[in-house]
Amino acid sequence: MTRPVKILPLLALAFVSMTITCVCDAGPIFEEKGTLTVGIHGQYGLLVGDATPADDFDNGKGYGIRLRYYLGRNRALGVSLDRQTFTAANAGSPSERPEEMNVAVMTVDYLWYFDRKSDLTRYITVGAGVHHPSRDFSEYSSGSWVGYSKVGPDGLVVCLGAGLEHFFHRVVAVDFSVRSYGLFGQDGVLGSVEAAIGFNFYIID
Repeated sequence: MTRPVKILPLLALAFVSMTITCVCDAGPIFEEKGTLTVGIHGQYGLLVGDATPADDFDNGKGYGIRLRYYLGRNRALGVSLDRQTFTAANAGSPSERPEEMNVAVMTVDYLWYFDRKSDLTRYITVGAGVHHPSRDFSEYSSGSWVGYSKVGPDGLVVCLGAGLEHFFHRVVAVDFSVRSYGLFGQDGVLGSVEAAIGFNFYIID
């Protein structure tokens, strides 16, 4: 392992330790306009629709990064970066079988918060952006299975979601959310539903 790769986990651990050991009570901070939030989430998704990828691939794990900028008055603007993996749904044809589908998604989000000053905050979000899919297959050729990939086509994506944010510290919260995505540019209707859980870290002066 190279030195930068060794240092990154140590920096992350130090950041979390300093945040949690800070002398504060549980409950949200009094957010001012311009407060930044960084979220790191793990997620599980399901692929749906009548497009070909929905026939070949089913469900799987993923991860996401959520960046948010508080606009004031219980509103926020965000950017979400997600990578979702879907495993094969069936064995495929005798000469070709699907292995895995990966979808990278970037959206710009708008959030509405409810009960923002309580320990348990609710929110809804809408967003739009782009997605980049890649699909891995195996093909039976010359007596053995050979792997290959199909990349794209890229397309637009829209999303709608809702979540709960529980503050166990004034600048750290557990975030649980469910988001649905509409993926355009495929050969039919394609969408996904993803449930995510992770931590949000509030960056304040």
